[in-house]
Amino acid sequence: MRIVRTGMTVVELLRQLESDLRRNDLSHVERVPAPRAGERYRDVVFKFFMEYGVATVYIRVLAPSLDRRYAITAKYDWAAGGVIEGWVIEGDAIKVYEPIALSVEDIGRSLDYYGNVFWSAEERILARKMSEAYEER
Repeated sequence: MRIVRTGMTVVELLRQLESDLRRNDLSHVERVPAPRAGERYRDVVFKFFMEYGVATVYIRVLAPSLDRRYAITAKYDWAAGGVIEGWVIEGDAIKVYEPIALSVEDIGRSLDYYGNVFWSAEERILARKMSEAYEER
């Protein structure tokens, strides 16, 4: 593996993640830690963040010509404020993005926004798979 400094901020990483999650040819998306039935991922992550001051999410996005693994860490120090860092693993490269500062409120809003984008991607993949299975009958 080689490490590549992108020179871009985590904002660009989040834009790329959103773009990937909005692709129509997605075949699979997953996140770690996976929530239990009845739990919302964003709530689990935010609770962990609020209790411990740090939370990391891993998101994998697969399409026929795409395999990206995102890692995003939010840290909060009550004296210094919040920071989000991130990197993307693609092929044999780890692409590192520059951290940005965010407030707790911004982190909560971001979790809701990207949670909705992820949920929408999951629904599209499931709908397409169900349609394909129905057509095969």
